[in-house]
This record gives sequence, C-alpha cells and structure tokens, in this order.
Amino acid sequence: MYPYLRLARVLLSSKFKTKLNFYSRDSDSIPMMVLPQDIDPFMELNNGRYVTLLDLGRYGYGSRVNINAFLKRQKWSLTITGTYNEYRYRLRLFQRFVLKTKIIGYDENWFYFFQKIERNGKTHMASVVKYAFTSKNGIVKPKEVVEAMGEPYDPTQLPSWITEIGQHQVFKK
Repeated sequence: MYPYLRLARVLLSSKFKTKLNFYSRDSDSIPMMVLPQDIDPFMELNNGRYVTLLDLGRYGYGSRVNINAFLKRQKWSLTITGTYNEYRYRLRLFQRFVLKTKIIGYDENWFYFFQKIERNGKTHMASVVKYAFTSKNGIVKPKEVVEAMGEPYDPTQLPSWITEIGQHQVFKK
C-alpha cells in the first residue's frame, strides 16, 4: 500500500521549512525509519519500497519549491520517464535514515533529480530520476519549461556523469 500517512507528514512538515528555489541545487532532507510495512522476508527495506519512498522525497522537494502553483498556472503535470538505481547497503527494521533529494539539472529532453538514502554518513541507495513536464499535448521540452519559469535556458549545465548514464545502451531502446 502507498504510504499516504508518511506523504501527509512530509507535505505538512515541508510547509514549515524554508522555501527553496527550483534551481538552487539545494537538497531537501527527510528523516525516516524502516517500518514493518517496508520490509521483505529478509527483514530489510524492500527494493520496491525504496523507490516508493523516493516519491516522498520528490513530493517534499516539490512542496518546498511550490511546484504545484507553477503546474496549475501552466496546466501541466509531471511524469517520471526513467530511473537509475544503485543499492549498496541494507537497511533493517526500525533503523533510521535520511532521504535526500535535489535537482541536478536538465538537458534538451529531460529534467533530473538525484536522490539518496543515507544512514550514519553512508549512502545505502542512490537514484537518478529522469522526469518531464507534460501538457494535454504530451511532453513539454525543458526549453519551454525553463522559459515559463523565467530562468535562462542552458542545457549544458548537466554534470557529465548524468549524460554518461543516459548513453548506456539500455536507455536507448
């Protein structure tokens, strides 16, 4: 089941945090704990649940940059178009961790989030999330989105390691 109570907590607590600028490259942090509904038969955080919890980080970040007002004005929405995940260390039942989310940037076609789950300074899981803005006519290119935000368009600011991930054959099919 989707963690609606956690989502409500994330959205409520983000209202009391300092607002972020969409392009500030600042990260949002959410303290969490592995709960019984998160675990698999090995008594650790389930790989699928990691990805679901990343949703909460994007919702929290979106709330802090007030993305809903922008989306409503433009009559747009957001969609995830791909992810690249790495799982490094296990998280066990009732262990606490921090979910960190930030915008990496954009290229000519997509926007990118970087998210990671940390515990005691160690990254347990990291994810690059590729996403797009959508309208009733389909995907809205970053150039149009960035201009609608009143920001200068520069798709060359994306770190090279992100473009390298996108060059892998699996992403071209």
